[in-house]
Amino acid sequence: MRYKIITKVLLLLLIGSGAFHDAFAGAVVVQSVQISPAETMAGKYPEIIGTVKANGGKASDEILEITVIASLARPDNAVKSWTWKKITIKAGEARGFSIPKEYDVNLKGVYKVDFGVYSKDMRPLSKLSKSFTVTDTARPLVTTAPTPSGPATAATSPGKTASRSAEEHHFGLGAYVNTVNTAGGATMLLWPSKYVGLQASYSMGNFTTAECRVLARFPLSGGINPYLGVGYASVSTERTVDTINSKTTFSDSGVTGALGVEILLGKRLFGYVEVSGTAIDLKKEVSSGGVSGTAEVKYAPVTVGFSIVYFMF
Repeated sequence: MRYKIITKVLLLLLIGSGAFHDAFAGAVVVQSVQISPAETMAGKYPEIIGTVKANGGKASDEILEITVIASLARPDNAVKSWTWKKITIKAGEARGFSIPKEYDVNLKGVYKVDFGVYSKDMRPLSKLSKSFTVTDTARPLVTTAPTPSGPATAATSPGKTASRSAEEHHFGLGAYVNTVNTAGGATMLLWPSKYVGLQASYSMGNFTTAECRVLARFPLSGGINPYLGVGYASVSTERTVDTINSKTTFSDSGVTGALGVEILLGKRLFGYVEVSGTAIDLKKEVSSGGVSGTAEVKYAPVTVGFSIVYFMF
């Protein structure tokens, strides 16, 4: 008889615990997952917001503590997740959670987004999934309709990124022309990130110049991106010195600076227009047959250059 009573008590406790969990689970749900646009181009981030709402119930007057977990699965099955812990919510309140733009959207295909809400002790309460598509061609943008529940308040502040990401092109080769110290040649660009790059160029003409730079790019909308550059150049030229009637080589090197803009010309083709400057001094002591003196070749310290670069990847 005693064992039967104990068994009934245990069953009542288990049933009561399950009922409490079901009531809690019904009280807090993932109300919606908004993705705008639902179709985007490679390298362009959509806005992703998951809304969690407390509907009330048996514990409608209580403040509930929950954990929200969001995950994003790429077409290659790589998964990235974000967790918001110790979130408090009241009955009737809605909270919005925005996924930071810190994942890769260069791969074409379908990206799956999951939002899940959990109790304080990590019991699953509600889950909602949605997806968006990444393509490589421009198409009409498809936006999701806002939910009728009203504006949601952000639970965290993951930080804002630039309104438009720079094109994800990393390595390119092209042609360079210096219009003041007349010369032309080749240039190479490497962008490890959308903000920082490296440039190397070699040109010949009135002067032979080899230059390396570090670039800082400031991506803007519209396909025009300003940039700054700091580098080091070596300049040389061979000229005939009239006083001694013989050819000699003049050379100098120094720090350079540049201010320019990057212009999108095609899918992989970019143009660069810049103003650059350096303190190059092409002077040399010369002597022949008892005649000596200082010879100098004029070199414009401020120049204007143009480049066209094709990016292989």
